Amino acid sequence: MVTVRVLRFADGKPVTATSVAISRYGSGFLDVGGVFRGEYTNREGEVRYSKLDLPAKGKVIVDGHELYDGSLEEFMTFKI
Repeated sequence: MVTVRVLRFADGKPVTATSVAISRYGSGFLDVGGVFRGEYTNREGEVRYSKLDLPAKGKVIVDGHELYDGSLEEFMTFKI
């Protein structure tokens, strides 16, 4: 499971109703990766992807902007 939290850069408060998507890389012949559809952050500024198994590599896209490209972690925080 991966939880993405989005905070405002200016004051550190949660950003609500912001689109978050994860594009996961495949790691081998049978593991083709995939895109975990865009979800919107809740009132805590979080989105949880419970069907995403770790370890994994991929991209995190917030509000249409790629913010991260690399190893995915169980809990990831981004300030925008």
